[in-house]
Amino acid sequence: VLLDCLVPPVKVFYGYSMKRFVTFGMLMLAALAQPSLAEESGETAGQGVTYRAMPTLSSNPSSGTGVGAMLTGIYHADKASSPSQAILNGQYTNTDSYNLFAINKMFFDSDRWQSNTVAGMLYNNSGFDFPADWLPPVSLPINPDDGIQYNVNIYVIGQQLMYRIKPHFYLGGQLVYIDQSFSGTNLAGELFLKSRGIEDASRGGYGLTLSYDTRTKSEKFYPTNSSWVDLVANHFPEFMGINAAYYNLTLNARKYIHGIRSADVFAMQLYGQYSSENTPDGALAALGARNIIRGFPIGLYKTRHMLAAQGEYRYRVGQSRFRLTAFAGYASLTGGSKGTTAGNREADNGDYYSGGLGVHYILAEKQQLDYRVNVAYTSEDEASIYASINQAF
Repeated sequence: VLLDCLVPPVKVFYGYSMKRFVTFGMLMLAALAQPSLAEESGETAGQGVTYRAMPTLSSNPSSGTGVGAMLTGIYHADKASSPSQAILNGQYTNTDSYNLFAINKMFFDSDRWQSNTVAGMLYNNSGFDFPADWLPPVSLPINPDDGIQYNVNIYVIGQQLMYRIKPHFYLGGQLVYIDQSFSGTNLAGELFLKSRGIEDASRGGYGLTLSYDTRTKSEKFYPTNSSWVDLVANHFPEFMGINAAYYNLTLNARKYIHGIRSADVFAMQLYGQYSSENTPDGALAALGARNIIRGFPIGLYKTRHMLAAQGEYRYRVGQSRFRLTAFAGYASLTGGSKGTTAGNREADNGDYYSGGLGVHYILAEKQQLDYRVNVAYTSEDEASIYASINQAF
């Protein structure tokens, strides 16, 4: 929940650009498969820390060509607790888009406590083709070939802390502060932001979390036969910076079972979000965010209410470090948004679908930590590729 506004926008690829990025992803997988890199764990006998450093590459019409790096470290806060994970990631592109964020997910005191911390910033020069449901006034000098162009600037910091109240049940709270600003870089971009009611917003909030988690210590990164449910209620009051108070409720339920073979896993997810009136655009339920219905550019389709379901089959190739995945998902967006006097998100209401394939490489055999390259295609004829670590859900 803390990461919704921090995830870098999904990139949209077509034709040669997509082929080029897939090639980059496959080359990265091939490099990681070489023993000289794959076994360089950085594990220290005294501390038991395992880390991986990985290059990141991107090339797409939306944000240009970019390079960056990701560093992840796996450690134990104490001997009796599950493995914790710290992530540092940054990237820069030739369109002057860049992002930098840090995440720390920690278990301590024999797993009685869970701590999730996130801090980061993102600046992205976004570019979209004209949505089918949106046409600018024909009297204005707009070239459709230029598309919709605008930039997004985001700063976020958040902290969540949960305590185990009984076996498998955790109760806790969270604090978060987010600052977002938007600016059209062409006339179509300015009109699009106005028609959707997208405005700058700075806000702080607090929330309550109830979690049910049957994952064992060895399943934190790759669940195989368990359930994991989070129920979160957040409130953003006026005294913490927002012009009009709002709240949201989120349900994130995941179920994992063995596949046809014991080495395979079938993962399922049900996700729902309800947001009250006055919710700013940056806090709406968004397709693509948090890997909910992969393939959609984050920020293009948003409403106050979302109900989504998706499944993924994870197939391990023999005894190798590779997995093949196939996934599909559905989402219903309703409620539009109040937006501003100039516009809202009513046009985004509707049903959406996506599906895709992926190749995963197991970076750390003991923790079953994956590096993945996923390609997704949507009901809106959009294609995207994802290169990241950990499972999508």
